[in-house]
Amino acid sequence: MRLTDFYALLIRLLLGYVFLSSGLCKLSDGHFGQLIGPPLLIRQLEQYQLGLFGYFVAISQVLVGALVLSQRWSLLGLVMLVPMNVSIMAVTISQQWTGTPYVNGFFLALNLLALAYEWPSLRFFLIPESTPAGLPTRTHQLFPGFWKPVAVLALALLGVVAAPFSLPTTLAAGVSAMIAAWWNVWRPERMSWPILATLGASLLAVTTLSMAEPLTRVKINVHIPVLTGLMIAFLGAVVTTLMKRR
Repeated sequence: MRLTDFYALLIRLLLGYVFLSSGLCKLSDGHFGQLIGPPLLIRQLEQYQLGLFGYFVAISQVLVGALVLSQRWSLLGLVMLVPMNVSIMAVTISQQWTGTPYVNGFFLALNLLALAYEWPSLRFFLIPESTPAGLPTRTHQLFPGFWKPVAVLALALLGVVAAPFSLPTTLAAGVSAMIAAWWNVWRPERMSWPILATLGASLLAVTTLSMAEPLTRVKINVHIPVLTGLMIAFLGAVVTTLMKRR
């Protein structure tokens, strides 16, 4: 795996988690742990008879996040994510939310970088004659599986369906979708130990954060595993970078 492949993978995993968790958080009235809000968007929009639009936004975030996490269909998800990111940033700017537009701008920049990584497969939009027919994406070349990506999408959709009825099922489905996504990219035979450490630690961080509310109820301090996971993932990425540049 090249260094650019590794960075692009981390970007896809981050963006996929952020939007999958954000959508499930909205659908579960803020009970699913996530990084970007607002968690009660649907209830807030219902005051203006826009509740259905709130559901549309949340379900779209889950679908796009799951597509990006799937790897097999991540290019489709990344393309869909661009207008979503631009729309979110436009709303935060118009509402004059302090700091939030910069966060959304960061995610938009990552989104565009992930698309630039797939330029050989995307350039036919601008230069149709320059791309051989049937050229697979770099992502699909690295992660050509089928059933694991299907499992990611199926579990994410299960979380959407279960959200109005059962919070435990929603949490289980959402976290299982993330585990399936990380399992799909887990390649011990082709990855160095720092890359595997980065993937394992980042999975610990995102799954713990997703289950922050129930874990807090049983008096488990989620900050320790989240921060530990992030620190190990960061160190793993640094070591990988240094090893690859030798």
